[in-house]
Amino acid sequence: MRQIFQDNDLQKSFLKKGYVQVPMLSSTQVMYLLEEIAKLRPYDNFAPKNSYHCSFLDPNLEYKRQTYNLIRGIFTPFVNEYLVGYEILNCNFYVKPPHTGEFQIHQNWPAIADINDTTVTIWCPLVDVIESNGAIQVVAGSHKILPHIEAPNSPPYFVNFQEALIEKYLKPFPMKAGEAIIFDDGLIHWSRKNDSDQSRIAIQILCIPSDATPTFFFKECEERFELIHADSEFFLTSHVSDLYGDRKPDWKSVGFVKNQNRLITEEEFAKLLKNGEEIRSQIYS
Repeated sequence: MRQIFQDNDLQKSFLKKGYVQVPMLSSTQVMYLLEEIAKLRPYDNFAPKNSYHCSFLDPNLEYKRQTYNLIRGIFTPFVNEYLVGYEILNCNFYVKPPHTGEFQIHQNWPAIADINDTTVTIWCPLVDVIESNGAIQVVAGSHKILPHIEAPNSPPYFVNFQEALIEKYLKPFPMKAGEAIIFDDGLIHWSRKNDSDQSRIAIQILCIPSDATPTFFFKECEERFELIHADSEFFLTSHVSDLYGDRKPDWKSVGFVKNQNRLITEEEFAKLLKNGEEIRSQIYS
């Protein structure tokens, strides 16, 4: 089993729940990042028509690179402080303008070829967050309970009971600016729209094991996914529309995997969640 965290107590908690909440940025660092983001000029000016801003979705490639360099410079020491042998693959600002910005319920796309291995996301708000202004919400223990690949043109396995997830399973994490939640990318998560009068600004950072090959899962057909080499440059130079369209000729293939995805019922999900530790023990052993 891979040692993910430097701290064994964090490791134990993470393996069970799929996340840990930790202190991260100082108030000075939070203020610095807020000042720097105000200087950036994304195409949508942080006021997107699709209800929330995500750096990766913005077509301004220069802005995307500035964002990557800014966030990477601040957070790399924290990655090294908390994690063992992980590095930043990509990172984004997520901005929810006032009174908008509901996010879809999802798992993050797998970012390495072995979906049983662990990639993590660091989510760090730059303002205080509660449920009503868009605090992240997670389903504790929902990681690694079903071998499912969520990717472009590949719906989530819980698509038929999303309302039940909101009503019964998803729980918000109120956080102070600069605190962070580090979670398994297979963890189901979501956030409500921002019902406050101020923008909700947060940072999302995807970290992968340094010894793993960064991978984008392209759904070649219903039967299989093609594994595409996808390092930081891949995401910095790609438009999101590139990933939903036809395969690009300059993509480097690193193999194929069978599509095992299937939709399940809420009843089956509840059983998987209940037996999550036993299921994961087979993966972690």
